[in-house]
Amino acid sequence: MKIACLIVAAGQGTRLGDEWSNTPKALVPILGRAMLYYSLNAFDAFNGIDNQAGISRFIISAPPDMVTHFESEITEWGFSIPFTVVKGGASRSESVLNGLKALSEENPDVVLIHDCARCCLTADMVKELFEKTADGHGGTLAHAASDTLRLVEENLIVDELNREQTACIETPQMFPYKKIKELHENIPSDPKYTDPSPDDTTLFTRAGETVHVVYHEGTNMKVTYAEDVGAAEGILYNRGWVDAVDEDED
Repeated sequence: MKIACLIVAAGQGTRLGDEWSNTPKALVPILGRAMLYYSLNAFDAFNGIDNQAGISRFIISAPPDMVTHFESEITEWGFSIPFTVVKGGASRSESVLNGLKALSEENPDVVLIHDCARCCLTADMVKELFEKTADGHGGTLAHAASDTLRLVEENLIVDELNREQTACIETPQMFPYKKIKELHENIPSDPKYTDPSPDDTTLFTRAGETVHVVYHEGTNMKVTYAEDVGAAEGILYNRGWVDAVDEDED
């Protein structure tokens, strides 16, 4: 089975605050390394797990004016998986579609789609996704909701939601390549698909396809706000990562 991995890394990270306003989100430093580094590392490490089908290529969607810069950075990191950097779009869907089109010649059987902002991903999480997603179907990592959930309209509670029937959806998400590419190429103009830009599982399930929800142990948080940077650093530090700046000084 041929596997490719598409990492969405074209965001500007406007919600991270003024400190990072001029830095592409994927290059915001986490323990002295670009956020993107950790996602690439997790997938590269997955390739090293015994008896696992290997990822044949990375596609990274970058800000359109930063493609060459991203290529230089990633080359310097020295991961074993070949990669291609493509121009991201104005929305997440456009960035994903650009990446999927770049895989046309590779024509993988399945594609993993991952948001670079989930920099705490591990190889074991990727392995679990593969093991629990049936061939021909979609799959997504997720964690169970722990809060009380309510449906809200105009700041008023209008209905109850059963926490046991909800999941907090994460990435990576895994799909048959040809099917998810076809769905992205034919996103309807209905605003429910385009505003906000739809998550890939949304396209898949609205087309009548099946997505397996794979709950995992561990933390696969998404860096969205400035305080999330410190939280991600704490998680990675507890896993044994040290600050790259300190390493360089040694």
